[in-house]
Amino acid sequence: MKKKLEEQAEILLDLAGFVSKTEIGTSGVHSAFSSLNNRKPVWILGAGKASVSMAKSAESYFGGAIKDGMIITNAPTDKLSYTQVFTGSHPYPHEDSVSASYELMEFASKIPESDQVLCCLSGGASSLFCIPADDIEIDELSNTYKLLLNSGASIHEINVVRKHLSETSGGRLGSLLSSHRLLSVIVSDVPGDDPSVIGSGPTVPDPSTFKECFAIVKKYGIWPKLPHTVRIHISKGMHGDVEETPKPRRNKWKQHQVEVISGAKLLAEDVGQKLTEKGYNVEISQKAYNRDVSSISKKICTDAITILSKRGEIKAPAALIYFGESTVKVKGEGKGGRNQHLALMAALMIEGQHPVSVMSLATDGIDGPTDSAGAIINSMTTLKARKNKLKPESYLQNFNSYEFHSAMNSHIKIGTTGKNAMDLQVVLVG
Repeated sequence: MKKKLEEQAEILLDLAGFVSKTEIGTSGVHSAFSSLNNRKPVWILGAGKASVSMAKSAESYFGGAIKDGMIITNAPTDKLSYTQVFTGSHPYPHEDSVSASYELMEFASKIPESDQVLCCLSGGASSLFCIPADDIEIDELSNTYKLLLNSGASIHEINVVRKHLSETSGGRLGSLLSSHRLLSVIVSDVPGDDPSVIGSGPTVPDPSTFKECFAIVKKYGIWPKLPHTVRIHISKGMHGDVEETPKPRRNKWKQHQVEVISGAKLLAEDVGQKLTEKGYNVEISQKAYNRDVSSISKKICTDAITILSKRGEIKAPAALIYFGESTVKVKGEGKGGRNQHLALMAALMIEGQHPVSVMSLATDGIDGPTDSAGAIINSMTTLKARKNKLKPESYLQNFNSYEFHSAMNSHIKIGTTGKNAMDLQVVLVG
C-alpha cells in the first residue's frame, strides 16, 4: 500500500502544479469579448484575483482599440501594455485596497459615454475593490470581514453584508456607468454563478437589503462583535437614513451586458481529463457544493469508502472530483484555512482505509490567511502522526490544521496563482 500511496501523492502534486499554471476558460473569455465592437474605443476596468489574466486576454483581443485601463489584483505582476495594475489586499481589505479603489472609481468617472467599457471581474473583488461606507474606518471594515469569514456564513450571505458596507459594491460601479455600453465578464468563484454575488457584484443591481444584512449578522451571532460604526450604518440603512444599493427594478441599464464563466467547472473537467489519461475512472460533480466543511468532508470520504467496498457505480482505480465553497465556523485560536481543515478532517475519516488519498486545494493558491494552498493526505497520515506523538484530534479541535500539516509535510505551496475557481478536491481510490 505504501507504494500506491506514494504514486497517488505524486499524481496529486502534479495536479496542483497543473492548476497553478493552467489558464481557465480562455476560450470562454474571448467568446464573451466578441459582443463588443473591436473597431470602437474600449476602456478596461477590473478587480479580482483573475483580473490580470483576463486583462491580458482582452489586450490580445482588442489590441489598439484599447484607450486605457485599470485593474486591482492581489499580487504584484508584470506590466500590461494598455492597463494599469494596482495592488490591493486579500482576504481582508486594507489601506492599499481603499486607495486603489478610489483611483478606479475616479478613472471610471472620466470615461466618455460614447466609448465602450469592459469590466473584468473575478473572486476577491470584495476585498480588493472596496471603499468603506459612511463613517466606517478601514480597520473596522477589515475586522468585520474577518468576523464574517469565520462565522460559518455562506459566501452568498457574507456578500450581502459586504455589499452594504462598501461604496463600490452592490451595483455602485454599474450605476456610475449607467449610460455607457458596459460589458462585465465575470469568472465565477461562487456556487450558483450569481453575478450579483461574485466579487459582491459591483456592476450589477443588487436585490438584497439592509434588513437581510442585519438578519445575517444576527443569525451567526456576530452583531454584538461588530464595530460600533458598522452597527450604526446597518441600523441607518434599515431605517432609510442611508441609501440602499441600486435595485434591479429601478435600474435596467439597457446598454449593460453580463457574461459569467464558470471557471470551477471548466477546471474540474481539465483535471478529470488528466486523470483519465492516467487510467483512472473519473467522476466529476455536476455542480458546485455550498456546504459546511464537515459536511463536504464526510461526503467525499463516504463516496471513497463506497468505492472501496465495491458498492458504488464507479470502480477502482477511481478519481472523484469536487468543487465549491465550504463554510467553517472557527472556534479555536489556531492557524489554518478551510482546505487544510477539510484535509485534516478527511485524514481522520479515512484512517486505515486503503489506499485512498485526498487533495483539498484553494485554486487561488491562498488558503485562508496562510502561505499554503491546502493539503494532500492519505489513509496513513493520521496513523503516522500518532506514531510521531501527534494528536490529530487536538489540532482539529483547535482549528490548527496549518501546524499539523507542517509537522506532517502535507502542505501544498504553489504561490498565488492569479485565478480563483473556488476550492477543488480530488480523491484517488485504489
